[in-house]
Amino acid sequence: MRIRALSFIVGTALATAPQLPAQSAAPTRDTATSALQARVRQRLAAVAKQRLELTDDQMRQLTAVNASYETRRRTLMTQERDARVTVRGELQRGKQADQKRVDGALADLFRIQRARIDLAEQEQRDLAKFMQPSQRAGYLALQEQLRRRVDQMRKRRQ
Repeated sequence: MRIRALSFIVGTALATAPQLPAQSAAPTRDTATSALQARVRQRLAAVAKQRLELTDDQMRQLTAVNASYETRRRTLMTQERDARVTVRGELQRGKQADQKRVDGALADLFRIQRARIDLAEQEQRDLAKFMQPSQRAGYLALQEQLRRRVDQMRKRRQ
């Protein structure tokens, strides 16, 4: 259960990484999860600030930008998961698969990918207002590194 909670927290943190510890975390079921989430967010903020050499003002702005995109990111993640579940469920039915449902879910996946790219471009424009291009590139690399770690955790769990 602790690994599952950690995976969820890190995944959530990736969607909004990095955030300052002062920002309130998403509601959780218990205080242990809340504390773990707070520690992950603190660590992400510290790593981002150090690696990207961000000022306190840049960190404040980064937190605000992340908060403004959080809902849309989560929505896209949920929609993508739902579409993948639909495709997987239909494929498990074999020859009885509802081809229209599969087709619709595949169309949704491509729409979501386009929306994700649009969102990333919008976010980059907002980040460009207070970050140097090299800082933005480093931020993208940090996000990718964290995504890989989460993927590794998921694979180990399975």
